[in-house]
Amino acid sequence: MIRRMIFGVLHVLFATAGAMAQTTRVRGQVTDDDGNPLSFVSVVFPGTTVGITTDEQGIYSLETRDTVSCVQASMVGYATATKPVTQGIFNRVDFRLRSVEFGIGQVVITPGENPAFPILDGVIRNRSRNDPDRHESYHCRTYTKMELDLTNIRPEFRNRRLQRNFGFIFNYMDTSALTGQAYLPAMIAESTADLYRSRRPEFKREVIRASRVSGVNNNIAVAQFTGGMHGDVNFYDNYIALFNSRFASPLSESGRAFYNYFLVDSTLHEGRKIYKIRFHPKRLATPVLDGEVNIDSASYALESATARMPRGTNVNWVRHLVLECENQRLPDGRWFRARDRVSAEFSISDADSSKITSFLGTREVIYSDPQIGQPIPDEILRMDNNVVVEEQEPGNVSEAYWETIRPYRLTDRERQIYRMVDSVKQVPLYRNIYTVINTILGGFWNTKYIGVGPYHKLLSFNDAEGLRMQVGLRTTPAVSRTVRLGGYVAYGTRDEHFKGGGMLELAFNRRLTRKLTFAARHDLIQLGAGHNLLTENSIFTSILSRGDQRLSIVDRGEATYEHEWRQGISTTIGMRMQHIHGNRYVPMIQPGQGPIRAINDATVQVGIRLSKNEAVYRQPFDKKYLGSPYPVVTLTFVAGLPNVLPGSREYYALVGDLRYRVNLPPIGYSKISIQGGHIFGQVPYPLLKLHEGNGTYFYDPHTYSCMNYYEFASDTWVSWFWEHHFNGLLLGRLPLIKRLKWREVLVCKGVWGTLSNRNNGALNNTEAPLLFPMGMSTVRDPYVEAGFGVENIFRIFRVDCLWRLTHRQPEPGIKARNFAVNLGIQIKF
Repeated sequence: MIRRMIFGVLHVLFATAGAMAQTTRVRGQVTDDDGNPLSFVSVVFPGTTVGITTDEQGIYSLETRDTVSCVQASMVGYATATKPVTQGIFNRVDFRLRSVEFGIGQVVITPGENPAFPILDGVIRNRSRNDPDRHESYHCRTYTKMELDLTNIRPEFRNRRLQRNFGFIFNYMDTSALTGQAYLPAMIAESTADLYRSRRPEFKREVIRASRVSGVNNNIAVAQFTGGMHGDVNFYDNYIALFNSRFASPLSESGRAFYNYFLVDSTLHEGRKIYKIRFHPKRLATPVLDGEVNIDSASYALESATARMPRGTNVNWVRHLVLECENQRLPDGRWFRARDRVSAEFSISDADSSKITSFLGTREVIYSDPQIGQPIPDEILRMDNNVVVEEQEPGNVSEAYWETIRPYRLTDRERQIYRMVDSVKQVPLYRNIYTVINTILGGFWNTKYIGVGPYHKLLSFNDAEGLRMQVGLRTTPAVSRTVRLGGYVAYGTRDEHFKGGGMLELAFNRRLTRKLTFAARHDLIQLGAGHNLLTENSIFTSILSRGDQRLSIVDRGEATYEHEWRQGISTTIGMRMQHIHGNRYVPMIQPGQGPIRAINDATVQVGIRLSKNEAVYRQPFDKKYLGSPYPVVTLTFVAGLPNVLPGSREYYALVGDLRYRVNLPPIGYSKISIQGGHIFGQVPYPLLKLHEGNGTYFYDPHTYSCMNYYEFASDTWVSWFWEHHFNGLLLGRLPLIKRLKWREVLVCKGVWGTLSNRNNGALNNTEAPLLFPMGMSTVRDPYVEAGFGVENIFRIFRVDCLWRLTHRQPEPGIKARNFAVNLGIQIKF
């Protein structure tokens, strides 16, 4: 889970990084004569359409590449004020408006409807005509610029060693209008692409024609994330999905339940009347925004919007967030995107006064040449991925080429920043820092050619081995991007035996996975455990062990080939042979004949995995699935091969798995996993479905917290795992508690299964190949456990309390746990 969340964080960082340099940036506060903040003050660059109204603290920020020389603040009842700005840099401009008196006639105030409501109703009525994503089909060109910066840099950051290594970079520091803090560019990326989309059939594909990155090495990986991100921020949607959170849109059909609206102004733009509506959240229990929308009075189309995440919103690691969009009216009267921008500051601390250095990511997408209603070319439909990175032509890497495709020209300072960011990678201190961070995130300490790890398996302990010491090595992509070798050796101080394993991976394709893997191991394995990353031989689960360990020595060799036909459809075929040893923890006794030393098993298996619109982070040998808005289905067929190994049996198994995250805003989201299967034939109990117990205090969402290892087995079964995350909906309303930003979770897990007589080793005069260990039985009566949890404790911990609802009376030889407390570690927004 931790690695999955870490790659999710990387995905968000890449997906929100952008263009920030060398604009004219202004930030400040507007107050009255007494120094009190003024809300709803209109602040603009005179002579342009760039403007905004102040928030509840009187704060505003503006950016533009237009030629400007001053900024102006105005509000009814106050004298308009204008102050100069210096073009091309950051300006701090505060206003203190002077109140003015003017005479008016008698005013009669009568109750009535909020004047903003009819305008918002018009937006909803005309959404199908004005929302670009609701056009039947379209094609456009996009230019994306991303930037990732180091921000909140204090003077003490510039110590002698940093000055010696990085002194030259401090000449490129600038100040952010988002935070008012200085920043240093760390990564800059540009790409130009063709974007295709249709509604029926649902289809979205981006073909990246050219891309370049400064500051990181993996240009292909970053290029994947510059694509597929357009249109993620759509104010016409009911909810805006960012950082695994769903922010209520101010243009939502249920927006009045989340926001208070104020019609603050109307202006003229290109001869058309534009309504300016300010919105403020009613409460912060669910993710909400604060800002303004500008609505075209004739068509009720969204002309532009600016919104920021208010302080106190229950979203982790994001201290500041600003969303901006501009739409353009086409000659035929329809509306289309012109510019989208997302800016976010990522930090460990929520406090603006924190001295912790943080990251600032910005992404800007500019749309051009929209063509609506034209059919999508066949060659685009035939492409495999939703994001296709085309091979760049030699001329597409030159600076002259980029000057022709950019919607604006870079200044000399911006060109120098590109060179500076690339230079940082050559500094030894930078490479050392990068190595440490990469080790924490990836688990391996990578030298140029060899990786050592994973670090959480270097030391662990269990009843059978005592203290277990393990060291593993694998080659890095610097050796080969198509061949990877790996292996490990482990030694236990109690059993005084060496264990180990090896692996050979052959990667034949980078865009779609085509990989052949050979693996072999001789090791102690907990059969019937979950598949969590930290489950097996980890220092974390050793510390949190309940003492319920029933390990088996397994000799296993396998070969697997994965073939990804297109994004979302992949198949696997493989063969496995294993020798499972019995011991006093896992005895193997034949009915009427006594104990045997081991059993053999040889199988071939074929699987298929189906998903839709799933985000995938790809590396040369590994890929991480980052989630899909649709169910992900896996089907596996296994065939046992008789007599390939001495005593190996013929049997067949069919297993299906469905996993689905259901978003249910504003009440959070549910994570559902359903698995079912059937084993045809007669097998010894280690080859049955051993339902996943949990022998630790560590929380695993796909194991049963109150179930012991080897407690239940089936040859026909259906299991389910359900969690509902309320995201602080309830705890966020409680005084004092809401300041902790805790989030509540409901959990329910269960399994129902049966055993045929030929496999039930618990029966008298059984026909099964092996007698069951004492206490193991069936779940003909369903096993169910349920409980609740609190997550986001200090933003990384989770505590769950679960109760066993059925099978509360233990079988002979089993000490049932009717209540369990689990601790989890998770990194999430």
